[in-house]
Amino acid sequence: MREFTVRLAGVPDEQRYADIVNAVWMQMQAIGCDFTVVPDEQADATAMDKRWDQYSQVSWRAGGRHGTPQALAATDGSGVQDGAAKTRD
Repeated sequence: MREFTVRLAGVPDEQRYADIVNAVWMQMQAIGCDFTVVPDEQADATAMDKRWDQYSQVSWRAGGRHGTPQALAATDGSGVQDGAAKTRD
């Protein structure tokens, strides 16, 4: 088994910490190997789960990335050509 440690300094709040830990988990899940992500002893598991649940509220159409090529492609198909996003004029 291999192991690595990430030490964070200056994480300003629990939401940011939850975002970082959840992002590491998502990346490892995408790779598809057997893994464990262990938050530190200060972590609030309920707050981390709540933050995870908020990710499903992201909307390509109405989210914070209005008008990006990815949003346009996801909502009306106009931003994708040959598998790559293209920009609108």
